Amino acid sequence: MHVYRFRLLYDDQEEFLRDFDILSSQTFADFHNTIKQSVELPGNELASFFVCDRNWRKKKEITLINMQNETGSDEDDDDDRRSRKPAKIPTIEMDKVRIKDVIDDPHQRLLYEYDFLKTKVFFIELTRILEAGSKDQYPMCVKSVGKLTLQAPAVPLPDLAEGDEDDIALINEFDDIMNNEDEDDDIIIDPSLGQNTEW
Repeated sequence: MHVYRFRLLYDDQEEFLRDFDILSSQTFADFHNTIKQSVELPGNELASFFVCDRNWRKKKEITLINMQNETGSDEDDDDDRRSRKPAKIPTIEMDKVRIKDVIDDPHQRLLYEYDFLKTKVFFIELTRILEAGSKDQYPMCVKSVGKLTLQAPAVPLPDLAEGDEDDIALINEFDDIMNNEDEDDDIIIDPSLGQNTEW
């Protein structure tokens, strides 16, 4: 039985890599679970592998859950404003695809995308084909360098100097209202003063 060794890299972090050995007969669901455990990816988010050519162009999607319409028709088909749609790549579920089913290149490339709302993209390349050890349990991580650090993107603050005058006026008005409310709490009104008092 053959074992495929894949190297996984993360584009945003140079000091990070993982090497995985996986049996040719195991599925991409097995591969997904091993990556998730080794890299310590948070949560149970959706994920997909993409089989790529040498230029990292996606040719096929291997997804955790197939979200595409089985009939192949979309609601947008009646929309005349779209003359051409990009061709959809074939999609299949991870637990139905064995590793050896997609290897057609000695340096096969894959993309692994995890969490579609805050997408993390990993680059995977086949580096070796080995004979399986009789006592080894696959899949397994055989090399681990670095810990994945997921940094939250900084939220840009509005630049009031370049902002719209209406926005600035609205913010200033809001500040005035808030400041006046604080001041009103501290004011003691003398009941002897009439409303018609002239200053």
